[in-house]
Amino acid sequence: MLMLIILGAVNLEVSEVWFPINRNLRHLILVYGLRSDKKLSGNVSLSITFISPGKAEFSDVVKQKLPKSNYSIIFYEGAVGWDSVEIFAKIKGKGINLESKSSIQNFERVKTSSLILAYQISETDSSALFRRGELFIRPCFTCVFWGEMFYYLEVLADSPFTVIGAVFKEDKPILRISPRTFSSSSSVYSKIPLSDLEDGKYRLVIEVISPKENEKVSLEREFFVSMYGDDIASFIDYVASPKEKAEFEKITTLEGKLKFLKDFWERRGLEFYKEFRERVRYADSAFSTKTLRGRYTDMGRIYIKRGKPDEISRVDIGLQDKPYVRWFYYSGGGYDYIFGDPVGTGEYILIKTNDPEEARFSRPTNVPSLDINRETQWRW
Repeated sequence: MLMLIILGAVNLEVSEVWFPINRNLRHLILVYGLRSDKKLSGNVSLSITFISPGKAEFSDVVKQKLPKSNYSIIFYEGAVGWDSVEIFAKIKGKGINLESKSSIQNFERVKTSSLILAYQISETDSSALFRRGELFIRPCFTCVFWGEMFYYLEVLADSPFTVIGAVFKEDKPILRISPRTFSSSSSVYSKIPLSDLEDGKYRLVIEVISPKENEKVSLEREFFVSMYGDDIASFIDYVASPKEKAEFEKITTLEGKLKFLKDFWERRGLEFYKEFRERVRYADSAFSTKTLRGRYTDMGRIYIKRGKPDEISRVDIGLQDKPYVRWFYYSGGGYDYIFGDPVGTGEYILIKTNDPEEARFSRPTNVPSLDINRETQWRW
């Protein structure tokens, strides 16, 4: 469930994610996203109260220091049972006084995780937010996609079950998901192609059917399809001017973000946008490390800005017995870049260049994108 609450100039986004622990407990993760038209900072407190029928009320408090940013995330993790739970939250800090109410559903014999929609699910994307077994999951909390979408679900069951699903436009099913049968507890995930869908609002419904338990669990998530709305379209760090970045950061609504991005990329042209998307995809696949997505590395940044180098070579610049790589571009200014891996982590750092723009560059401490997409990760 995604809940949006606007109070003044601060927009609070609330998402709940849970995974099965055992027959009695589920692991609950609450994600509170704060978007503001002014940079937030300082200490905040998150007070949470859980209310379940027939159980004692439980409260908890989390304190966190926000970095100076238009977008900040507060996480809460805990364990709750499988009965229905009402969640009341209050967030207080300098210039912040927000409240939210949300809920998670009751489960009987067949237990499942929440239905997670993701930009990517793979066995190699180690900088992704979630890790489940051998899989790395990069979730989408605002749920805006273009081209393709992944879904992920865990089912806790002692007998065979079948998973079916469909994508709905309003109340009409427009895309069926083929049934899959599993013998017992399992993770269920798949890629859903969205290329044939028009921009707009949709709903994914997944059903888990257990004949032996005579039970059906139905889960659903709303999502949007937009050519200018996914995690690549919103990654404008290396393209936007400082004025455009500041304007984007100040927008506090999803509709406002999408309109800005549509105007932003249309000004640059469709061919530029398509080339940009291909470069970001390649950077993520070729330069990602265990802690950093490829687009945020030095090599990824240069590749996205300049494209494929005209010449790549190994060089010895006499510093240490470590590998150095030189990228040279004959066109576009004759730029020369030398990268090194001084501590052997696999991430090549830009050591020397004649590119004046790079001399002024500093890595962002926060990213004005639509979703969480760097550095933080849970491991179970």
